[in-house]
Amino acid sequence: MQTTILKKLFWGLTIVITFLTNPSELFAQKNTYSITHSNGTHSIRVNNNKQNFNIEYEGDITISDDDKDIIAISRGGFIEIKKSRFGKRRRLVIESEGGKLTRKFFIGWNEKPYDPEGKKWLADILPDIVRSTTIGAESRVERFYKKGGTNAVMSEIGRIESDYVKSKYFKLLLERNLSTNELVSVIETAGKEIDSDYYLTQILKSNQKAFLANGKTITAYINASSSIKSSHYLTQLVKTVIKDKNISDSQLGSLLKITEKVSSDHYMTEILKAIMDNRDLNKSNMSKIMTLSKQVNSDHYKTVILKKALRSSRVSGEVREEFLESLDDVNSDHYTTEIVKELLQDKLDNASLTKLLKIVKNNVSSDHYATVIYKKIGKNSNLSEDQMIQVMNTAAQNIQSSYYLSQVLLAYSSRVKRGSEKLKSAYMNAAKTIKSETYLGRVMKALY
Repeated sequence: MQTTILKKLFWGLTIVITFLTNPSELFAQKNTYSITHSNGTHSIRVNNNKQNFNIEYEGDITISDDDKDIIAISRGGFIEIKKSRFGKRRRLVIESEGGKLTRKFFIGWNEKPYDPEGKKWLADILPDIVRSTTIGAESRVERFYKKGGTNAVMSEIGRIESDYVKSKYFKLLLERNLSTNELVSVIETAGKEIDSDYYLTQILKSNQKAFLANGKTITAYINASSSIKSSHYLTQLVKTVIKDKNISDSQLGSLLKITEKVSSDHYMTEILKAIMDNRDLNKSNMSKIMTLSKQVNSDHYKTVILKKALRSSRVSGEVREEFLESLDDVNSDHYTTEIVKELLQDKLDNASLTKLLKIVKNNVSSDHYATVIYKKIGKNSNLSEDQMIQVMNTAAQNIQSSYYLSQVLLAYSSRVKRGSEKLKSAYMNAAKTIKSETYLGRVMKALY
């Protein structure tokens, strides 16, 4: 009696320790699917709610119409299926030799007649195997398509649990010459059936030219992509579209609606950089870049985008207003200055200069950075006298430090000295706001 109690305590303690260290040892993993490849041999392990088996095979395998038998294997190929349940181990081996199939069936280590025991066992497990693996996928898609077209294949996909297997069937179906309505149906079904962001992305990347052929398929494509939750995979998908030269700018514009779900500033930046690296930076595409850049919250990433846009193609007047609106969203004095320094390599029209000076006045709180910008503007040889007057007046209103304001005016002094009386008068009016007599003296002395 005491021995029995001790044994129960021992096994109870063993179970508790096992559960604490590795719970999966007690509870079978419900959805495990692994596949490896070596020298043409495929090894599959499936462990789900219905099945727990190991398979090795080589070659192309054809399944019977009722999914209960293997009727052909390409020359030299084979399949081995192993399954253990409640300590009872079964193994089935089918090999292709000389154009014929040889079949062997084992229970434990003992070989048993294939017919009827092995045949019955294969008929029992094969329907679940073919829906849990990609074995015979090509022949099964062919068979379902012949019987009922696209809908029959998708109906079968609905009975499959693994996203990996579903994606294989979708890809085989998409190799066919499908009509627009069939493509729409396939895209929509893939978006609903595939839970994995990875596998759904792979499907949507696989046949983009056909998927983006017209408005109907584009709409379905956008809707399906909305099922992708990961910014990483959404970015992969969009970048593939961007790099495809067969996809027009108009189609790209429609597809960029997908980016509304990209929440990461890093990934949005990757998308916009891809547009600049792979597309002509015409008015349409530059406008897209400026619009999408507004979705980026990080000053760092926004600066990366805007500086690259400026370096890739000088921003034309048609897009400059949108560019300045994006610049207006940058809060950091440092990053604003970095962008403006790049922007000022081009000539600014009066409207753009006014907008830029307003941004500096409202957004740049540091006298140091404001001074850097005003001095950079002054180095533009194309600046008109009226524009110089506008800059000096704004600087006098915006800069509190006598030192920094003097630095701005001194940067303009040589051109003012050669300029009109109107320009000199504006210079002196700005100088009068300097509180330090020392710095005021230096500024006035520069005119004479």
